[in-house]
Amino acid sequence: MTATASAPARLPIGTLDGVAFDVVAWGPAHADADFSVACMFEHELGGAMAGGLLALDQALGGQLARMRAAGAFQAQPMETLLVTTPPPGVTPRAVLVIGMGDPTALDGDLLRRACRVAMREAIRHGATSMAFAPSVLDAGHTDNAALDMQEVMLDGMLGALRAEHMLADAGLAGTPALRHCTFDVGAPRAQAAGRAFAAAFARATAAARQ
Repeated sequence: MTATASAPARLPIGTLDGVAFDVVAWGPAHADADFSVACMFEHELGGAMAGGLLALDQALGGQLARMRAAGAFQAQPMETLLVTTPPPGVTPRAVLVIGMGDPTALDGDLLRRACRVAMREAIRHGATSMAFAPSVLDAGHTDNAALDMQEVMLDGMLGALRAEHMLADAGLAGTPALRHCTFDVGAPRAQAAGRAFAAAFARATAAARQ
């Protein structure tokens, strides 16, 4: 799908359990989704927010930085902050911020856990669409090859999605309404990220069928 004047291109990566996954070049403040998720560390390696996380904080009137500085939201691992009435200028209908702790301690397991939380909270919120921004680059992490980010994030998302559907199939929960899950990326990286996510999705679903 090509971009338009009002919407960036969606780069499809695969579908599982009725949920279409894709990559879009937007940030958490402007994701056209019911439920937008951003990650936030206790502090940034470069000393200040950048990129999509900065844009989100600015759109929320600086409240993320203010609450973190005051200790009201410390951004400790898997601590969450849910914005249910975002102000004008914030596109998604709700925004979840997931704490990631010390940025120097970032590893694949932490990112996987954040994706699990994001998926589960989107489903519990009743969202039909969600977007996820890991905010790793925004925190100053520039060399993330060792994290295997696409594999790790998909493992977390797909695992949580399967668990929610297993609950529904057992009659222990309602069927998830979610139909669309987007990974946020920066525009210069969108095409490469789309290809990497598509390849990782194919490997993950092939392994699940074995």
